[in-house]
Amino acid sequence: MQKPKPSILTIGELSRRTGLATSALRYYERVGLLRPDSRANGRRYYESSSRGRVALIRLCQDAGFTLAEIRVLLAAGMRRSRSWARLVNAKLLELEASIDRARRARSLIQHALACRHRNLVTCPNFRSALDARLSLNRRDSLANHVAKVP
Repeated sequence: MQKPKPSILTIGELSRRTGLATSALRYYERVGLLRPDSRANGRRYYESSSRGRVALIRLCQDAGFTLAEIRVLLAAGMRRSRSWARLVNAKLLELEASIDRARRARSLIQHALACRHRNLVTCPNFRSALDARLSLNRRDSLANHVAKVP
């Protein structure tokens, strides 16, 4: 049996060096994000550069990209192609909306902590937030209903 080169990692070694479970690495393979350099006797072997690829995948996940989106980004070679730019711009808009929601939530929670009303439902500011949420729910429900009408 031929021993792998020193720059080649087994799946277990790649797992230890990246902090990712071997099952996650196998899943990355199944969804097309990671590819072993070779296989021998039923074992996967990865080039040491695979550590960087796993780190890139994790960094993209930290930025909010789904695995499917990461696959598209990697397929585009991380170049500034039109599809790459569209995906990155869409993710930026999604993150900005998420940040706005988080800011509104923080403001509401800060108000709840400082509110002088014994029952938050009786607080005009909190009541306004509740009414806005109910209105949003009605609009979403109406939009979903209208979208289903032929």
